[in-house]
Amino acid sequence: MDVLGMVYNALIADSYIKEKAPGRIKYYEFPGTGDVTSPYIIIDPLDVPLPKDFADDTWLTYDCLFQIEVWSKNRMATNELSGRIRNVMWNFGFSQGTGAGEWDEDTGIFRDARKYRGKLYRDDLDTL
Repeated sequence: MDVLGMVYNALIADSYIKEKAPGRIKYYEFPGTGDVTSPYIIIDPLDVPLPKDFADDTWLTYDCLFQIEVWSKNRMATNELSGRIRNVMWNFGFSQGTGAGEWDEDTGIFRDARKYRGKLYRDDLDTL
């Protein structure tokens, strides 16, 4: 199960997110501070999907933990994108945990980093 790809696809399916960060939704790849001329979204898995929720000695779900960051030179754009991401992740079955915001005075970049946790049912249970 490609959970990272699923999260990415859920984000680009949102028209607002896709419009504001076209081609700048990445995973594992942080932009150079000089490259932030428009908003960037970075998806970072914080742990591998863990087996959870067992029945009859079989694990049923993946427990996943991601951090999603928004980088932008506009505070309101950063806040709006972060809120849209929260809604997309909620509809995807993930809840927001802790997060942190930062403004780098030297570069003028606002960063909003939020952690999301969720469980996804295995898609191979019928083949076991």
